[in-house]
Amino acid sequence: MDLLLKRALDQAAVWHRTQLRKYPGVAVPYLSHPAGVGTILSRHGFDSEVVAAGVLHDVVEDTEATIEQVRDLFGARVAELVAHVTEQDRSLPWEERKRRYLAHFTAKPWEAQAISLADKIDNFWSIVVCARDHGDPWAMFKRGRTAQLARFTAFENALEALPAHPLLDEYRAALTCVRDL
Repeated sequence: MDLLLKRALDQAAVWHRTQLRKYPGVAVPYLSHPAGVGTILSRHGFDSEVVAAGVLHDVVEDTEATIEQVRDLFGARVAELVAHVTEQDRSLPWEERKRRYLAHFTAKPWEAQAISLADKIDNFWSIVVCARDHGDPWAMFKRGRTAQLARFTAFENALEALPAHPLLDEYRAALTCVRDL
């Protein structure tokens, strides 16, 4: 592990310190998710700045952190990647936010697309682990199973515009496991 990644993990832990994953009946610290995203990106050979951005992908969206703070602490490239994967207007309804995110997905740089894919893949594995070890994962989602699966499928359809990469295959495989629950 390099220094940039260690610093990103530590800072993500600070920024996400009060947050938990959506598991019923068990308090899984939120850091499990950013660490999972970073692990997926690292496994697929992305450089340390992309992996660090993956670890930090939710900090602006879900904590008091700002893009400026990310830039000051981790540099312009990491901040730019985090900005690419951050929902821009959290005041909009969930459905509209997700529609806009998907509409902009294929226009993002490959590294930002990879972070989005790793984010979804880690979420899929969390749903599978939750179902296996902790109970009904769908009860924790406000929109429920049908709406979530429709969103995951729309994202899968957007992958057709991208060149082949093992990360896309991993997305599809993990989504199949979620659909089979």
